[in-house]
Amino acid sequence: MNVNEIKTLIGKYYEGTTTESEEHQLKAFFASEEVPAELLDEKAFFDAFLMPEPAIPVHLEKHIEHQIDGWNTVEKTVNRRARTVSMRWISGIAASIVLVVSVAIFVNTRADRREYAIQEDTYDNPKDAYAETQRALKLFSSKMNKGLAQISNNKHQNKNKE
Repeated sequence: MNVNEIKTLIGKYYEGTTTESEEHQLKAFFASEEVPAELLDEKAFFDAFLMPEPAIPVHLEKHIEHQIDGWNTVEKTVNRRARTVSMRWISGIAASIVLVVSVAIFVNTRADRREYAIQEDTYDNPKDAYAETQRALKLFSSKMNKGLAQISNNKHQNKNKE
């Protein structure tokens, strides 16, 4: 066979229009040692078809079954752990909700028990109330002035130490 015929057969092969005999011709051509340099890439492609099928190990099926069973065991363990973790989250959330509801009920019932002070006037006479207010404000003012004087003394003492 010449190179042009082989190129034509390769084109038909890639289009999917070759017959079985034409495919055998291509395989036989590429199985030979005399392949032109321009078709070496195609030779590598067809050499993959000419390789013998690899031998299957004797106990391959049992080994695969054992491996799959191991994966199933791991998967079941992971599912059980995931279920345990999710149950912990759910129980934690439920406990938090119970705690919040309990505190809310406790605070609400305690608020209902409080006896609110009824606002009453302490003095019947407005002049007495005014006089008492003046006295309280003078007391407050004197205590405030005394505290400010001590602060001022401390500032002066700190400046003298420096």
